[in-house]
Amino acid sequence: MRTRFYADPREPLTVHFEIIGGERVIGPGDWIDVEFAESETPSSVQLTGGVLILTQEGHGSMRVWDSAGREIDPGGE
Repeated sequence: MRTRFYADPREPLTVHFEIIGGERVIGPGDWIDVEFAESETPSSVQLTGGVLILTQEGHGSMRVWDSAGREIDPGGE
């Protein structure tokens, strides 16, 4: 299942992809779609002060797309 995360219309949103360690800044009002890999251990989402932390637990990798539909490498490559 994909989940969409929006940046505030007035401020950018910094997204950290954990355990991978990548980072991406989403422009004001922009969004990303995230699909976590299924695993027994649930993945987690935290939002604190303009920083979104997405953590993929268990086996597998999360997949991420920007608002233009392009796939983003959560590892930052």
